[in-house]
Amino acid sequence: MRLLVTGGRNFTNRDLAFSALDKLDAENCIDVVIHGAARGADTEAARWCAVRGVPVWPCPADWSLGKAAGILRNQWMLENASPSHVLAFPGGNGTADMVRRARAASIPVIEVQ
Repeated sequence: MRLLVTGGRNFTNRDLAFSALDKLDAENCIDVVIHGAARGADTEAARWCAVRGVPVWPCPADWSLGKAAGILRNQWMLENASPSHVLAFPGGNGTADMVRRARAASIPVIEVQ
């Protein structure tokens, strides 16, 4: 499984993140975790990868591009990192954008509440 993790910058529930990732890994064997290299959900996913020894692919936004940087990064991750699934933790507009884009690309989205 090539898992793209998305979620809010204020998401800090490590127990929920680890539980959701552990469950997916047990069911599907996560080969790599792709994330946007932001604080919050992305950071928790990176911590899970470090603890579990799973490869991680951080994809930071190029904020020199202005306010569209996050949206451009989201599209880049879908087109170039080739995720098989998206795991979405609670978040805001950026998370909603990623979920919309993934669904439009027919990539299964697993939403964690």
